[in-house]
Amino acid sequence: MIRGAPPLTDRLRPLIAERNRVLSAFLEAEQYRIARASHDMARAFARGGVLTAFGYGAAATDAAHVAVEFMHPVIVGTRARPAVAPTNDPTGATELALVARGDDIALGISHDHDDGRVREFIARGAAQGLLTIVMTGGDTRIGADYSFAVPSDDPEVVQEVQETAYHVLWELVHVFFEHPGLLADACVTCGDVAVEARVRSVTDGAAVIETGDVREEVAVDLVDGVEPGDLVLCHAGVVLEKLPTGPAAATEVEDSGTADPTGFLYPFLESEEKDVDAVLADARSSTLRKGADVIALREAIDVGAIEDCGRAISERLERGGRLIAFGNGGSSTDAQDVAGNCLARGWSATALTNDVATVTAVGNDVGYDNVFARQLIPLARSEDVALAISTSGSSPNILVALEEARRRGMLTCGITGYDGGRLATLDWLDHLFVVRSDYIPRLQEAHATIYHLLLEAIGERP
Repeated sequence: MIRGAPPLTDRLRPLIAERNRVLSAFLEAEQYRIARASHDMARAFARGGVLTAFGYGAAATDAAHVAVEFMHPVIVGTRARPAVAPTNDPTGATELALVARGDDIALGISHDHDDGRVREFIARGAAQGLLTIVMTGGDTRIGADYSFAVPSDDPEVVQEVQETAYHVLWELVHVFFEHPGLLADACVTCGDVAVEARVRSVTDGAAVIETGDVREEVAVDLVDGVEPGDLVLCHAGVVLEKLPTGPAAATEVEDSGTADPTGFLYPFLESEEKDVDAVLADARSSTLRKGADVIALREAIDVGAIEDCGRAISERLERGGRLIAFGNGGSSTDAQDVAGNCLARGWSATALTNDVATVTAVGNDVGYDNVFARQLIPLARSEDVALAISTSGSSPNILVALEEARRRGMLTCGITGYDGGRLATLDWLDHLFVVRSDYIPRLQEAHATIYHLLLEAIGERP
């Protein structure tokens, strides 16, 4: 703690207010494009596309969070959507080049203004004709089909807003899947007249073209030398000729795609879905409601309890202890995030799910209930801190691990949701934060605020 500084609780409350301000501003400005991006993602998934999410450093945990949300949805009865997250290294763009297909989605995440690795990843995706989505901080937007910049220079604020954004994308994708008439791609070249379009990619005698916000694969057999970036005239699924690509021509195409920002939905008005505008309006208003929900959860955070827990953790770390975080699924990525942020402040920390080989070995040989406890047995010391993150508060491996941590004299801390689950019944637990919500995306977003505030309470290592 800094001598002479204002009381910690007085410093934490404005941090919550700032998060809420930035989130509200972001969602108010981006609600329409978030709805459009979700719709385009749903259509890509409907065509068999795979989502590849990529981030580097701290943002890699968010990429992993995105993948697990789509692959293992928390809403009962919701179908999984194919998603992967490349490893946390500079080869994300290379991996994308090796595995991506034309209907896939590339989603890049950076907590900073600009990340060269993410920029390369998105550029590679665009060159291959993928739907590209990128999230950054500050006022820098990377060229992509959808570029979302969180208006903040604080990477932790940026991360929390981005978490809400990608949760909303995931939620709204499923909304559009509830309206099948919105998913079938219309043939934009099948009308009575030929249409102008921009070539996004060319592969094996076919090209992916784009006009406005609609894409289609067309044959290029009749025209030699068609390349990405060309302006072409198409009809009935075939490129008829290449068109001039000077400034005037480019402006004309861009204007044709932006004259009506909802034009890309019009082909579906005569299909099975009859109320497209209502679905889009619902998606937009739902985005704002989701933001209001997480704001309310943040405002209920007990900053006094944050201060007490932060002081207790600081005492352990100052004695040479280590923060050991763990959780399952999305909470696993949160544990990795908090450990990484703690390391960045100069303190010793680790996340147990970083050791995938150990987790899978123990899960296979001894049982998944023991994966975290088995790691604590050789790793933990009495001056260490166990930080468990669990949306339900009742996961068996979380409970077993905390019991092991208690036996070893560790400081035991938990962050959970719902009514606290079984963690709330442990009268020996040193610190427990309960986000009283039964909706996992929102409570996970509040969890991020809690552990970021805990790190603020712990402070930088002297």
